[in-house]
Amino acid sequence: MTELGPTGFGCAAGGGLHLVQTEFIFEVSPDGELIATNLGRWGSPLIRYRTGDRVRLSEAPCACGSQFAKLEGGILGRVDDMFTVRGVNLYPSQVEEIVRRHPEVDEFLIEQRTVRRMDEVTLLFEVTAPSPGLSERLSAELRQALSARVDSREVPAGTLPRSELKSKRLRRVEG
Repeated sequence: MTELGPTGFGCAAGGGLHLVQTEFIFEVSPDGELIATNLGRWGSPLIRYRTGDRVRLSEAPCACGSQFAKLEGGILGRVDDMFTVRGVNLYPSQVEEIVRRHPEVDEFLIEQRTVRRMDEVTLLFEVTAPSPGLSERLSAELRQALSARVDSREVPAGTLPRSELKSKRLRRVEG
């Protein structure tokens, strides 16, 4: 969002970002994408700029006292990262929220493929210490939380790609 400039600031009470509504008009599309129109730029105005960021907007009063709307949890993911499993729209950030409940998981990657015209997804993960039954527990938790079947499989340490900034968590592979 370099084109827009600063659009928000961290909430003093935690848990998200407040939007600077004196400088922008913000909207959230039906699929959760943040859309912004800047109000003070004459040279290069941006009207209904689609940020590509998936958010959850709250207009409720905040404990920090800010009157600005809040993006609960900050930026939840990217709209273009969405993937579908048998008709259910999912985001890597939803999977990550569940995976990160298990501190023994060091790294993970979501693989998506189409098998006989059906979407299949597998969670590949590395662990820092042996954890018997973790694959089954992760698959069950993902199914319960996401209403979609996501198989889980442990892979040897050091086999998944690493990134110091934003990690690409979704890899599409051929059948």
